[in-house]
Amino acid sequence: MVKTHPYLHHQMKPHQLDLQRTTMMEALYAKSGRAALPQGHPLRSTYTGLWQEFCSDIGPNFRDADYEQLHIDVCEAMDGTGSIMTPKQAHQAIAVCRGYLLGKWA
Repeated sequence: MVKTHPYLHHQMKPHQLDLQRTTMMEALYAKSGRAALPQGHPLRSTYTGLWQEFCSDIGPNFRDADYEQLHIDVCEAMDGTGSIMTPKQAHQAIAVCRGYLLGKWA
């Protein structure tokens, strides 16, 4: 069973969660390049192993992320506000995202 962030379950109805998961899998398939594989390739037009492939990529990506650069990028994205609080708000935004993405590992 896949563990998800506990806050997601009480905010979303089961059909909403199913729709979100379907949308996510369709987005993963689109980004995977599987549609461009040659005819006859065993992964073309399949979702087989796609979630596992994504999970094996996201772990190292998350582990190896340059959080200083992420903070700079988030500040630049938020800079339109002109607030002197942007750096603090960026740290808070990153902390919330980490909590959601890491779940029990946060």
